Amino acid sequence: MSLARHATPGDREAAIETLADAFATDPIFAHLFDTDGRRAEHDLMVEVMSIAYDAFVLNGHTYVVDEFGAALWSPPGITTDTEAMSGFFGARAIPERMEAAIPHFIEMAEWHPDEPHFYLQFIGARATARGQGLGSLLLERVLRICDAESIPAYLEATTPRSAALYARHGFEQLTTIRFAEGVSLLPMLRPPASGEHRR
Repeated sequence: MSLARHATPGDREAAIETLADAFATDPIFAHLFDTDGRRAEHDLMVEVMSIAYDAFVLNGHTYVVDEFGAALWSPPGITTDTEAMSGFFGARAIPERMEAAIPHFIEMAEWHPDEPHFYLQFIGARATARGQGLGSLLLERVLRICDAESIPAYLEATTPRSAALYARHGFEQLTTIRFAEGVSLLPMLRPPASGEHRR
């Protein structure tokens, strides 16, 4: 199996397709973009992941495992410009669901650590490559930096499976944010292995 590496310009299309595939059935995306709450349309997911990728790749911590896995991180001290992504949600999400979700997005922001930290915005693998350890490779690529430099890492899990993966890598659940019946988001924080942290 290949190692996680920094994305290059030639990785853009495959990484976007990977994340679009991975998040089409994500509970939050499905709730906001699919009236049945099961699966967001592929073209729509490609559009939103293109916006996210182009914003996060500027941070220097976008990683891929061949064309099968991708992760978008923000390093400490960097504020990613998410205005275009917010605009996309506002324009394309189901209006009443988006309106109801706004307080939950505000609560999400409040759980971000005050101290410098790595933030994982998106991580995913193609359906054909799931269960092969790609998520761990993409996490470990940055968590090694976190431990070496005593920096915490933060993310939000949206499924029990992803939360379990993150817990195996040292992330601790902070709370549960409920968007709707069966649709929850779990803020999770990982202290560095070699240091203390605070919210």
